[in-house]
Amino acid sequence: MAAISLMQVLFGCSQPEEVVRHGKHYQQHHDYYSLSCVVNLVKQDADKAYLKKILGEPIDMGFDYRYLIDSTGENGCPIGAVFHFSDQKVVDDLWIGEICE
Repeated sequence: MAAISLMQVLFGCSQPEEVVRHGKHYQQHHDYYSLSCVVNLVKQDADKAYLKKILGEPIDMGFDYRYLIDSTGENGCPIGAVFHFSDQKVVDDLWIGEICE
């Protein structure tokens, strides 16, 4: 229980059942806080349909989904979340930050 409380203090995110609320807020505002909460709360075995339900339509790269915020990083690249999919079409890696390619 202490680990969950510490995580909430460090990241400001709520219990996993709050992922829907953060996803809706992200869809309305495209803000870093809401997107980072979703990244921290989504389980790595989530599928594409679940992410679309929570965050809306992604930038679909085929092998990953990307969701951007309205900011760029220090290198001039967009900031956003990347949800990479395994061959089984479930999330096997996810992160948020500057996306430079």
